[in-house]
Amino acid sequence: MLLEKTLHMSQPLSECKARLASIQSYRRQFVMVTKATVTSSKTVDFSFRGPLGFSARTVLLAVDSDSPDECAFESVGGNIDLMGLVNFTEIRPTCTEITLAVHYEIKSKLFAWLDRRLHFVDAFVNSELRSIRAHFEGIAAPYVEHAPVLPMFEAATA
Repeated sequence: MLLEKTLHMSQPLSECKARLASIQSYRRQFVMVTKATVTSSKTVDFSFRGPLGFSARTVLLAVDSDSPDECAFESVGGNIDLMGLVNFTEIRPTCTEITLAVHYEIKSKLFAWLDRRLHFVDAFVNSELRSIRAHFEGIAAPYVEHAPVLPMFEAATA
């Protein structure tokens, strides 16, 4: 199946790419991911749990890309085959659009059939992208920029 997701981050392109590249800093934000261990600079040991006892596991490999604003990956081994592309586009100096395209195939015929009916991999991807975005948007700017510490001392507007 093919999934394509787009999200916007309130960060410059370079900062957004750098933050997303270091999975160690935010892997605890994942809800259904049971393992996301970087085993080398281009390899991640990855697994997640789904409904009805489904547990996906694979090793993700980074694939060289011609564009510096694209990251391609594919999987080896495990019970799910993945290949995907992450594209970063600067919309404004403080806004980056991220497009994730993933093609996957669940090797178990039963769970593949269930996914076609229940769309649990799509639900997993949506949930994890929301978690990542909330995590980064929450720490992207200091708290003071969003809510003054002492609002009664703020200048009144006419």
